[in-house]
Amino acid sequence: MKKLTMLAATTLVGSLVPTLPAVAGVNVGGNTLIADVVAENVTHVTNVPGSTGGHASVEGDRLYVGAYGTGMRIFDIANPADPQVLGDWRPGPQDTGDLGARADAVPDATVMDGRHIVALGGTSRARGTQQTEFIDATDPENLELLHRSTGPEDGEAHNSDIFDRERLWLPSGGRGDFGFRIFDLEPLLAGEAPTRLLNRNPVTMWEQSPVRERLGRDVGADFTHTHDLTIYPDHEILLQPDQWVDQDGDGDLDPTRGERDIVVLAEGGSYTNDNGNTGSIFIIDITDPTAPVVLNRWVKGTDADADDGHPIRYYHEVQLLEADPSVMFVSDEDLHNGCEAGGISTVRLSEDLTKATWMADWFNGPGTPAAVCSVHVFSTRGHYVFIGSYNAGLQVLDLSDPANPVRAGQFIAPGANSWGATVHGDHIYVGDFGVRGLDVFRFEPPAAAPSSFLRYL
Repeated sequence: MKKLTMLAATTLVGSLVPTLPAVAGVNVGGNTLIADVVAENVTHVTNVPGSTGGHASVEGDRLYVGAYGTGMRIFDIANPADPQVLGDWRPGPQDTGDLGARADAVPDATVMDGRHIVALGGTSRARGTQQTEFIDATDPENLELLHRSTGPEDGEAHNSDIFDRERLWLPSGGRGDFGFRIFDLEPLLAGEAPTRLLNRNPVTMWEQSPVRERLGRDVGADFTHTHDLTIYPDHEILLQPDQWVDQDGDGDLDPTRGERDIVVLAEGGSYTNDNGNTGSIFIIDITDPTAPVVLNRWVKGTDADADDGHPIRYYHEVQLLEADPSVMFVSDEDLHNGCEAGGISTVRLSEDLTKATWMADWFNGPGTPAAVCSVHVFSTRGHYVFIGSYNAGLQVLDLSDPANPVRAGQFIAPGANSWGATVHGDHIYVGDFGVRGLDVFRFEPPAAAPSSFLRYL
């Protein structure tokens, strides 16, 4: 574990940022904006303009890319280097029956009984409305709206996740007793609305958790809202003591490992609070989706035995590292405090997921040629994390030593406003919610770096 004061952490991060090539540009907020490309171990393959970009989701040979403010586009990526537009769902504000332009238009997709079903979340910034459109994309040239859910109970504001095997949908955006929700998607096949199976307040779930009671942990602050969540099916962990079995026949229960369906949930917190750490991370066992159990609630800065680094202004997203799922990484969206804020925190999880220990922070750092360079939406392959980082473009982080994260690559194009990065095979898809639309990249790991990227292709 790395124990640093905030000043020391900032100094360390600066030392991890490689010297950028000298470029002509204009100075904004102390950072020089580039007039030419900055590239390191990343090759630009192609660009597909024609729409704003955003979140990207892969299902088979299809790529679904959110079109910030308007909807989404569907691409054929049978040739991953050359995405071809298959379909377009960008209704925008059309009439009184439409809820207005979608801001955070975030798609996820699944296949049920041969039908391609998309859940497209979004928020109307003008009307404060959260919604999800469920779309039949089986024929991508003739998309069919199956159902539209709206409002805080059934709508969705940011990033949902579909549990394909169980045909369940878990949306974000919820508050209070609707902070954690699970829906059955099966009714969509009959033209009906998804069925809400459960809605709970995550803090209440934590308060009632037998794990919290056994460990004597504090409940913590009231719940704010769910900003992001990710499902990890069949995730092997050390089970809780009440699930142990006698494995050697001596009559005593032995520590037992097993597969569980795990959700990691980012509670955003208050974005306007400059002190940070008003959100948290929940780790939830949904193996029985009718009776989920919270295994952990982690808030940075609450470990009395450690200096937990830079406060997180806004808990934006959380994932587990593909090559080592005991490593959790959390993004901090901070658009207001320069390139020495808005970074990634690495956290070590115990075998049973009930303990989380902060290890390190990483930021783009001073000298980054970007006005806004907060990390935003990411994905993982091997020991690497691929990050959409607003004006700082695509950033690639090496977490082979999660206590010492280092930049392994980057691609910053003039005018970039990179929303998120989705790795698929040996290509990375970046949705840009400015003028670039969709960019496709390839990453070539540094010669001295781990080859885990290639092993996980």
